[in-house]
Amino acid sequence: MSKEKRGLGDVEFAGKVKTQTFKEFQLERLIKDGTVIPASKLAEAKDLELQRSRDFEASIEDEERHRRATSLAPKDKLINLPLTRERFED
Repeated sequence: MSKEKRGLGDVEFAGKVKTQTFKEFQLERLIKDGTVIPASKLAEAKDLELQRSRDFEASIEDEERHRRATSLAPKDKLINLPLTRERFED
């Protein structure tokens, strides 16, 4: 029987996609490594993660504001673009 006709008969279940909170991720890392991380380092890592999430949210708002504020180019300008293509050389 060819591979195409066999279909999905040989597909196996690989597992579930994991979603974790920051605390669960840190605990898993501690257990896996078998090392102890000082509480101050954990607090720094948590603060860094919170700052990254705040920055991400701010960038989303900035992008939405930018999209509302900018105007599109005239349609005739978009249609009549002078497109050129350079030759590819090895």
